[in-house]
Amino acid sequence: MGRFLPGPTSLPGKIVAFWTSRPLLLALVFGLITAGFAFGGMKALSWMETPEFCGRCHTMQPEVNAHLNTPHETVECAECHVGNGIVGLIKSKISGMRQMIKLVLGSYARPIPPAAHGMPPAKETCLRCHDPGRQRQDVLITRSHFQEDEANTAQRVALVVRLSGDAGQQTRGIHWHVLSKVEYVAEDKDARTIDWIGVQRPDGTREEYISESLVKMSEQAGARAAELRSAGEPRRMGCYDCHNRVGHAFPSPSRAVDEAMQAGRIDSSIPYIKKNSVAVLNARYDSPARAAQAITDLAKSYHQDYPYLFLDAPDRLEQSLAVVDELYTLTSEPVMGAYPENYPSYLGHTDSVGCFRCHDGGHYKIEDGRLSGEAIPSRCSLCHTFPSTGSRAPNVMLGPPPATHNDRLWVFGHSTEAASGDPVRANCSTCHSQAYCTNCHSTGAKQITHDNMLFDHASVIRDTTQEPCAYCHQKPFCERCHKEDELEDWKRP
Repeated sequence: MGRFLPGPTSLPGKIVAFWTSRPLLLALVFGLITAGFAFGGMKALSWMETPEFCGRCHTMQPEVNAHLNTPHETVECAECHVGNGIVGLIKSKISGMRQMIKLVLGSYARPIPPAAHGMPPAKETCLRCHDPGRQRQDVLITRSHFQEDEANTAQRVALVVRLSGDAGQQTRGIHWHVLSKVEYVAEDKDARTIDWIGVQRPDGTREEYISESLVKMSEQAGARAAELRSAGEPRRMGCYDCHNRVGHAFPSPSRAVDEAMQAGRIDSSIPYIKKNSVAVLNARYDSPARAAQAITDLAKSYHQDYPYLFLDAPDRLEQSLAVVDELYTLTSEPVMGAYPENYPSYLGHTDSVGCFRCHDGGHYKIEDGRLSGEAIPSRCSLCHTFPSTGSRAPNVMLGPPPATHNDRLWVFGHSTEAASGDPVRANCSTCHSQAYCTNCHSTGAKQITHDNMLFDHASVIRDTTQEPCAYCHQKPFCERCHKEDELEDWKRP
C-alpha cells in the first residue's frame, strides 16, 4: 500500500512542501521547459509526449498497454492529455512533476484513478478530428460471441446504432446528448452514479430528472434537486461521459477472448477454450508469474483430458494459450491493482452500467416541485435496433422500408417482387438467414402450414407457442408500420 506524505513539520515534510509550492513549482517547470527548448529543442519535448516516455514509470504501464490496443494507438499522449497553448503545456508539466514526487515517495494510488474527467475540454482534443453533428448515418455493429460450451458455439450479434438522427433532428440518436445541452450532477468524480439530470430543449424549455432513490416523498423532489445542484456543480455532458476509455480500453476477459477467437488467434476448435480462458483471466493473482503458472496448469489439464490435441496438432494449444497469456497483460496488472472493473467503459451497457446510469427507469421527471411518473426514456430503439443473433450474419434492416411494403398483400408475392430483374436476389437467403427461420421453426410453429401463417400468423403463434412477437421481429423494424401500443409482447394468460 502507498505511504502517507510526511508531515510539514518534519524535514522531509518541509522538502515536500517546498517542491509542491505552486509558485515555485510553476517557476521550476517553466525553467525546465525553457531549458528543454535551449538544449534539446522540440525533439526533446516531443519525446516527452510519447507513450515510450510515459511508460517509463511502472505505474503507467497498464495504461500504455491499453493504449496500444485501441483505435487511437497512433495518437501521441499529449494530443489528448495536454490542452492548447503554453498554459496547457505548463499545467501538464506541473501535473507530471506532482506525479513524479508521488512516485519517488511511493504515495501514488493503486490503481491509478481514471482521468477522463480531468482531461482538457473535448473541443481542444476530440473535436479536432471528430464532429458528432455530421455523423448522421446509422452504423451497423456486428460482433462474434462464443458460448462457454465444449464446442465454443459461435453466435453473431448485430444491431444498428443511431448516431444523430436525420438532418436537423435533435431528439434522437446517441449524439443527441452532446448536440443538446444536457447537464448532470454525479455522486462521484468519475460519474459512476448520476443523481440529477437537466435538459434544455432547442425551444428553450427545461426539464430535470432525479434518481428516485434520493426522494422519500414526492413533494421533496424539487428541494432535493436544488440541494444536489448547490452541493455539486452541474457538469455539461460531453464526449468523455460515454467515450471515457476510448484511448485506454480495458476489455472484459470475455470480450477479449471473443475478439481473439474471431480473429483466429485462439483456436475455437479446442474444447472449452472459451470457458477455460475466461476463467484464467478472471482469476486474481498476486503477480504475472502466478498467472503464467495458471496458464501452464491449464495446458497440463488439456494434456490429461484431451491427449488427442497433441497428436493431431501439437502447436494449436500452445499458440492459443500464448495468446491468453498476452491477453492477461491487457486485462490485468496485479502490482497496480488494474482490472477491468476499475476502469469501466460507459460506451454502451454490456460490460458496465454505462447508459443505465441515467436510462435505468429510475430517474423521474420533476414537475411543479414534485416527482412525476415520467421516467427518462429507456426504450432500446432510442439508440439502436433490437440486437439480432444467429449462427450466421443476422438480419438487420438498413435504411427505409421499400415502397412495396405499403401493399398489404406484399407478403404473398414478395419473393417474386424481390427477384424481378435481379437474378442475384432470387435466393431467399439474400434477405433471410437460416437463423431467422429457425427462430420460428424451433418454437412449434413448424407444425402449422405456411398458408395459415400468412393469413393470420400472429394468432397462430399465440395458439401454438409462448413466444412474443419480438422473438422473430425487431421492435424498431415493426414500429415503422405499427403503432407502439400494437407492439406489446403478447403474454399467455
